[in-house]
Amino acid sequence: MALGRLSALAASFLLIAGCASQAPQTPENMRLTVLHVNDHHSNLAPKQRQLSWGGQQWQVESGGFPRVAAQIDQLRAQNEQVLTLHAGDAITGSLFFTLFGSEPDAVMMNQVCFDAFTLGNHEFDKGDEGLKTFLDQLGTPACDTAKLSANVKPELGVSALTPSSMTDSFRPYTVFERGGHRIGVVGLTIATKTKKSSQPDETTQFEDELVAARRAISQLQAQGVEKIILLSHIQYQRDLALIPQLPAVDVVIGGDSHTLLGDFSEFGMQGEGAYPTVLTNADGETVCLAHAYQYSQVVGELQVDFRGDQVASCGGRPHFLLGNEITPVEGAVTTLKPIKTALQNSGVFSFVEPDPGVQRLLDNYQHQVDEFSGEVLAQVPETICNQEIDLPRRPGCSDVLSSAAHRLTAEAFLHAVPDADFALQNGGSIRGDIEAGEFTRGDAFSLLPFANTLVKIEISGSELKQVMEEGLAYAVSDGGSTRAYPYGAGIRYDVNLTENFGDRVANLQVWDKDSASWQPVRPRDTYIVVTNSFIGGGQDGYETFHSLSERGRTTNTGIDYAEAMANYAKAQGVLTRPSDYATQSYVPLPKKVNN
Repeated sequence: MALGRLSALAASFLLIAGCASQAPQTPENMRLTVLHVNDHHSNLAPKQRQLSWGGQQWQVESGGFPRVAAQIDQLRAQNEQVLTLHAGDAITGSLFFTLFGSEPDAVMMNQVCFDAFTLGNHEFDKGDEGLKTFLDQLGTPACDTAKLSANVKPELGVSALTPSSMTDSFRPYTVFERGGHRIGVVGLTIATKTKKSSQPDETTQFEDELVAARRAISQLQAQGVEKIILLSHIQYQRDLALIPQLPAVDVVIGGDSHTLLGDFSEFGMQGEGAYPTVLTNADGETVCLAHAYQYSQVVGELQVDFRGDQVASCGGRPHFLLGNEITPVEGAVTTLKPIKTALQNSGVFSFVEPDPGVQRLLDNYQHQVDEFSGEVLAQVPETICNQEIDLPRRPGCSDVLSSAAHRLTAEAFLHAVPDADFALQNGGSIRGDIEAGEFTRGDAFSLLPFANTLVKIEISGSELKQVMEEGLAYAVSDGGSTRAYPYGAGIRYDVNLTENFGDRVANLQVWDKDSASWQPVRPRDTYIVVTNSFIGGGQDGYETFHSLSERGRTTNTGIDYAEAMANYAKAQGVLTRPSDYATQSYVPLPKKVNN
């Protein structure tokens, strides 16, 4: 009997090592628990959040990577067969990345030890070389995180990602063994958006997501792997469209759209769908789809019951991570027990103490961030909302047509480059609100977290019209980004997205400093626009900006766009909501109805 056991152990070892020629005998049924996050964007510290309940507002600390680590550890201990996945956009978006690059994100992720990570579009914000640095930091001898994408194609021997082979830095898919079952995980990266809304090398290509996913699934099936997870950074709505076209897929763990799933309505928050969302694939079989919001706020716990190689049922819940201290925004409350009980029974919120070890590691970076960011630049009497025009209205931000934060930062660009006639920027260039209270240097760099400088461009009126149309076309295109939408200062216009390309922008006007009046844009007149170097280089669909740069009509001022905001705030002393916006009227596209 002892010899038999040794033989069985040896055979198991060979199978795990990938040296066996045949798959293990698959048990009939299993429950797989998938723990997942996405789009944390270097947001490693907790945030302050307001919740609505019982007719009043409540303040509570939420999220942060030490809580993510603690929640995942707890759920791992409670479940037998577990995969822990990250669906992309780990880096860029906070002062941790601005000051330290990708190192803090890798350190935090290595503490969690994700089984697999898929490349998001923002992983390319510092080119292929920057991504290579992050992927080298991600994983340790004790934590071998699989790095995945089936549709990213760097040029062999040219890109830092592929110096000698196409799998030097990442693979299309990987296979895990859990409880005698083999589970394939395929990575997928949003194609058009990454090419046009990030900074990959010019030679790096992005294959159509559907084509790449089908090929990877077919290759897994050829190896006898029939339980298949798609780790997809392509947006929730595009997941909904992709799943019915794919054979054999069982689970999709998604990202990019920062989608909150689950019923949060009791607390003044709106989820975009059920957690999990249940669909059917091209074979008519059940598929479980789950996303986990953004910014280290939520850990998803997806429970998948398999009957053989098919999904029998989908279950689970999101864990929106909260601290234990809750305070009313106004007035005194004698007891917190009712709201705490409501949150505990909600099925979507979880009270979690931060992991002490992970917290200590984060504190090493946080001290340096605090030193950099502490200088108070201005006072903000009321919150200035980052309310992008095409996103659902948020409480306290619904009284204006367009984003006040974008308008104010565009004013900062004009302040930094006074010879410009007007400023333009894309919606994705800033992140977060300008909160009421003190506005610090750290707030400026958190608001404008990317590595952008200000550029000024000589542009004719007709070229300006083309630029505006290009930005809007990309904003509404499949695989594009709604955050390409143009915001500005010293310029105004009407937008009708139901029109065709060339007719979506009307009544273009610029502020004439000499006459102190609005004047129509004349096709043959020349203007100077100041913008960020991202769209100034042609990203987010602004291709005419790129062509003007190629023709020598662009000047990089070298002014960091966050520093421009910091200097503007310091000069103003008080930041107030603007009273006028670049978008004068707006007709959106009709909302899509999902069947």
